[in-house]
Amino acid sequence: MDDAAIGEAAPHPTAPPPRHTPWEPFPQIDLRQTLRLSDDTGIFQHAVYGTPDPNHGYCIDDNARALIAALLHQRLRGADGEALPLNRYVTFLAYAWNDDARAFRNFMGYDRHWLEDEGSQDSQARTIWALGLAVNHAPRDSTRELAYDLINKGMEAVERFAFLRSHAFALIGLHELLQFKPDHARARELFERCADRLATGYSEHATEDWPWWEDVVTYDNAKLCHAMLVGGQALGRADMIDAGLTSLKWLLKMQTAEDGRLSIIGNNGWLQRGKPRARFDQQPLEAYAMVHACLTAARQTGDKAWEDHAWVCFEWFRGRNDLGLSLYDEETGGCQDGLEPDGVNRNQGAESTLAYLLSVLELHLYREENLGRVTAAPPGAIGYAVVGASKFADFCLDAYRPIEGLRPAAVWNRTPQRARTFAEQHGLTAYEALQDLVEDPNVQLVHIASTPAQHAEQAIAALRAGKHVLCEKPIATTGADAQRMIDAAAERDLRLGVNFVMRHGPLARAITRLIESNALGAPLRGVFTNLAGDSGLPPGHWFWDEAVSGGIFIEHGVHFFDLVRSWLGEATVVDAFRLRRPDTEDQIIDQVGATLRYGPQTTVAFYHGFHQSPHLDRQDFRLAFERGELTVEGWVAAELSIRAVLNEPQAEQIAIILPDAEIEVVRRLDGETASRRGRVEPVDREVRITWRDTADKQTIYRRAVAALMEDMLEWVRDRRHPVRVTAQDGRAALALAREADRIARGATP
Repeated sequence: MDDAAIGEAAPHPTAPPPRHTPWEPFPQIDLRQTLRLSDDTGIFQHAVYGTPDPNHGYCIDDNARALIAALLHQRLRGADGEALPLNRYVTFLAYAWNDDARAFRNFMGYDRHWLEDEGSQDSQARTIWALGLAVNHAPRDSTRELAYDLINKGMEAVERFAFLRSHAFALIGLHELLQFKPDHARARELFERCADRLATGYSEHATEDWPWWEDVVTYDNAKLCHAMLVGGQALGRADMIDAGLTSLKWLLKMQTAEDGRLSIIGNNGWLQRGKPRARFDQQPLEAYAMVHACLTAARQTGDKAWEDHAWVCFEWFRGRNDLGLSLYDEETGGCQDGLEPDGVNRNQGAESTLAYLLSVLELHLYREENLGRVTAAPPGAIGYAVVGASKFADFCLDAYRPIEGLRPAAVWNRTPQRARTFAEQHGLTAYEALQDLVEDPNVQLVHIASTPAQHAEQAIAALRAGKHVLCEKPIATTGADAQRMIDAAAERDLRLGVNFVMRHGPLARAITRLIESNALGAPLRGVFTNLAGDSGLPPGHWFWDEAVSGGIFIEHGVHFFDLVRSWLGEATVVDAFRLRRPDTEDQIIDQVGATLRYGPQTTVAFYHGFHQSPHLDRQDFRLAFERGELTVEGWVAAELSIRAVLNEPQAEQIAIILPDAEIEVVRRLDGETASRRGRVEPVDREVRITWRDTADKQTIYRRAVAALMEDMLEWVRDRRHPVRVTAQDGRAALALAREADRIARGATP
């Protein structure tokens, strides 16, 4: 097919183009290459293959695009799910402002020296776009306030704009600003000025057979159509909306091949009126602009055909293009820099990588708004696989069985026969190779239930294969491994959960609220005691091998370090000890203890001993407050008692927090005061408060395990769901355990 023929015989884009498996499989959000390109300054412009190229430094264009991506990502995932360094990109834009020139700079060298005093109009306009989005959608007020200050300064540059695309980018950003602050008079004036410039340019130049602003169709073309739609809707101008839709339909026609694929106008000559269009080089930026504009048209018109056009434009990245080659690199998560006559440009710079990422983010955002919540799993049940055919894995499978939408699918174990036996018991597929399990398309979530030293490599293998991971505690045995796991999950926008089951016990949240209410005053001193049985831990068990388990603090203590951290906040380790079992050749450490300080005044002593008969197994936590004492009992906290002196408002607070508790007034204290750290306050009663879950230990444990999985599945279905335990919690508990172990060994930092 010659250049002139492309588009001429294409179906008119008012009808849905030919397509295959529309909207499925929905693309995962892949942050790996964007993160790889980002350093402590901002995002590099270029890459040599997948590696950042410092020779070309940075530019405000790409940092503005990166900020837009970061803002879209936090809209989808919430501020807690923020993985892109949003504030780093904002800081780059702030540093780019040149107060002398009253404009933003664009290019910066790797040595952090600016290479110009004033950037191009387009680069400044893209910055206005990103800043407007930040004002409207920043996750924190401090970010919003900085963006607001910068966009107000940048309006001086907007007043000098002369080019069409600069007006289009600025209009989109000013529209976002006006969503947040509709009474901003100067922004309103500039918004209308940009809209008039675009509308006038179109009306003066467009004809029926050439509905365009100029005699040449060049770069970022669909942004002109997009801006007309945004401006027309905001100003109630039907002429702008009609022009936006007409020009976008024509642009689609010019770039749609006979088989319905997107065939982008190349930048090696563009499309000039009356001449054949350039077929190459095709740029990812154009595909993104088309995706975004089509989704904007779909939102405004409600015409589902625009959804399909957006999807076809996105498929250009994945190989439905003139050469049948994918520009998205599954190995790196990046996007190659363009489609050339003899193949793809294999470099993966910021502009192309962000074009792909922004397209994916916009598709997710649109689908969430219009087609229901985005899911990272295919329709139907989520396939669940187990790594490590352990007794605990067996317990979890039993606990998960009632969960709707979760389907046990596969198992792997280092001993193949053990995996086969486990698979037969539970109706699973047994794999002899871990890689085969993580690549199984029927598996979306992998539960790592192996020994602690294996967690990191096994979890990272699953994450790199695109699977969500639930990892047994500890998250890893070293802080470096824990961070590698967290990074692997963030790069693929996947959930990495940690099985801190105690956070899901019946009392865990109530105690947090009780402490936060200050009804008992400030917490002062806590003592946690864990007397554990060792009948299932013979001398040769892996638990005693610290190279495998990490030792008691790391394999076991993280549970309690995490739980108390959830109640009292961040901690530092003050002191610690370890004691060897006497009269044994195995040199087993079976007792450890540590004292931690929380804030300026609260200390907690932890003791773990593996030396009891199972009949004497006991866990309890006592915490003294300024006005009373709290005692919690149970492996998963399920029994509580409080003794305190209170006044009526304080008693009412506790009754609200523990509505099912039994509150006994031991005696009335009419007219009395309680001395509290040199202060006195009125109290009118001494109370004893009790609450107990009557279920047996195994039932309570099973419910908590199921609740943890349900919490994780809720996030998989709705990424803005705030999970109770994060991978960062796992890393923080591990850091406390490792520090306690270091001090107990007498090691130097």
